[in-house]
Formats: sequence, C-alpha cells, structure tokens
Amino acid sequence: MAEITKRIVLFLISLVLIILYLVSATTSYAEITYDYETTEKHFRFYTINWIVEKDDTDQPYVCGTKVSTFDMSGRKIIIEYYYLLKDNNAIVTRFDVQAIQMSVMDPDSHELDVYDIKLYGSIITKDDKELLAGVRNSQSTYKGVGAEFYELDKEGNTEIIKTLYKGRYEIELYTIPGVSFKVPIRVNLQYQKEQEYKIDDCIAQLIVRHKKEKESGIYISEDSVHRVG
Repeated sequence: MAEITKRIVLFLISLVLIILYLVSATTSYAEITYDYETTEKHFRFYTINWIVEKDDTDQPYVCGTKVSTFDMSGRKIIIEYYYLLKDNNAIVTRFDVQAIQMSVMDPDSHELDVYDIKLYGSIITKDDKELLAGVRNSQSTYKGVGAEFYELDKEGNTEIIKTLYKGRYEIELYTIPGVSFKVPIRVNLQYQKEQEYKIDDCIAQLIVRHKKEKESGIYISEDSVHRVG
C-alpha cells in the first residue's frame, strides 16, 4: 500500500512539473520578439523651395534650400541648408534637420496634433558619397540635428544648395543611437535650370552686402535675424 501511495505522489509531482513546463513554454512563446527586413509600398509627398529671407531694407540675409517630405504614416522630415549673414557680419552655412509626427485630431476641421521626434544624427548621401552630416547637441533642448560651418566655400556650398533643390539623394536619420533608417528624396520634377537665377541672385546680393558692411563697419540688427521657417 505504501508503495502504491509513493507512486501516486511521484506521478502527481511529475504531472505538476509538466504543467509548469508547458505554461512556461507558452509564456515564452508569447513574448518572443524578432526582426525582419520588409519592403512596404507607400506614397511619399515632397515640397522643395528656395529659401530667400530679406530684412526690413529688402536686403537678403538668408539664401538656401528647404526640403519637406512626409508619408502616409504622418511622419514629416524637414531639411534646410542655407547661407546666413549673422548680426556680426559673418557669413555661415547652416544644415538643419527636423522630424515631426502628425496625427489628425478632427477629420472635419483637419486639425493636427504635432510633436517633435528626437533625432541623434543625420547624413545626406548622393551616389554613395556623403554631402552633409549633422548631430544633435546633447546640451540643447532642440530635438532636431544640425551643423554650422564657418568656412565660406561659395562654389561648394552653392552647389550643395542646388543639389538639394534638384533631388535624387537619400537622408539617413538616427532616431535611436546606432540605429538608422533612410528616406529617399526623389527627383524634383519641377526643377528647371532657369530657376537657379533666384538663388544665384540672392547669394550675390548677400555677399555684396557682407562686403559693404565689412568696409563700413555697420552690421545688420540682431532683431532682424530670426529662425528660418
């Protein structure tokens, strides 16, 4: 009798252990995560414009290109690259990238809820060659990334401004340190060679103004310099 009781106890213990094992296996199965490279077809919309900002005297102090693109998920990327005549009469070139997420709050009024996506870095490449790169300042509350260049390379900088306007390149964005995704900027179908006159004229006026103010010692007011939008 004792032997039978012992066997029953051992059987019950074994049964409990089997149940615990199955529950553990089921739980582990439910929590499995994995990655898989996918290709998802979706539409992407683009807006590309020259940046020409003038002050109260109708003189340009910002000349460049602005590129905006968003897809059906509501994620929008904004790229800006431009010359800036600063209040101390220095000419710099700035590279700025922002990412935002848009969500429709009210379909009838088209009201949007918009919030910034924190970026850690960005790289623009064309034909496998790097054009521009920028990182986020860890001390800044600004969630975009960018860079400011003090060397005035008129030919090189102007060529990049025009390249960004023409399209056909990629921007790589880092929303997580060490992890990135690429966004294609397709060919600007509205581009025409004659359109370059507008940016060439802006840059020429900006440089002439820089030289005149350097000779006279009179610089633009700091109040007239504002963020490009």
